[in-house]
Amino acid sequence: MSIFENVYFNTPLIRVNNRDLNIQFYQENLGMRLTYEENAIAIMTGWENRERQFIIEESPSMRTRAVADGVKKLARVRLKTDAASIESLLARGVDATAIFKGKNGYAFEVKSPEDDLFLLHAEDDISCLEVTEEADFTAVEGFEGLADFQFDGFELNVPSQETADFYQELVADGLPLTISFTQREGADLTVEPNVTWDLEIFEFKLDESADMAAIKAYFDAKGLDVYMDKKETILVLSDPSKIEIWFRK
Repeated sequence: MSIFENVYFNTPLIRVNNRDLNIQFYQENLGMRLTYEENAIAIMTGWENRERQFIIEESPSMRTRAVADGVKKLARVRLKTDAASIESLLARGVDATAIFKGKNGYAFEVKSPEDDLFLLHAEDDISCLEVTEEADFTAVEGFEGLADFQFDGFELNVPSQETADFYQELVADGLPLTISFTQREGADLTVEPNVTWDLEIFEFKLDESADMAAIKAYFDAKGLDVYMDKKETILVLSDPSKIEIWFRK
């Protein structure tokens, strides 16, 4: 039995500069619904599935900056939803950097105000996607946004094989995360997560039956520095690129 059997992926947390500008982007270009705001945090969800979360954290320029040395840690986020919703967003007029056609319908890439790249698609295998110049899209009547979506995968830029090996070992042990890597150069690929507007956290949720202490022991055995609160409801560690990994009950 995997140590991560009762663990599921919840959300990335992406640090941004202007929260309002980014909220507008996620609503208009990715069809998400703003569900909750508190202090620096904004939580977006599907229009029907409110359990599906996407979180951004505002971090103004007096404390945080754009990536200046090399590329961002976050190369691309792949989101999967239904084809009709994607075509409805295209019909509404998204600011796509590329539009594709696949076996199940259209897909598109779009960049956020902080240059975070997203691919929204409806495919079982994205290798079938081909760039298209088509521009005649039909929207579903009454379309407001994505009823639901799922995180299909994350693509990271990493400074060395160490970060890739770190995740590949966890995934092999059952961590529910689809992730790929490209080795790149740049000092900002290893800065603390509060320094740049970039991917800050991968957050996982645990069922009540999950054994947080056993998960901590798993990471302790690997010699990793792990924090767990006294109530054993939150566990935090960092990958070699200093992206934080959170487990919550």
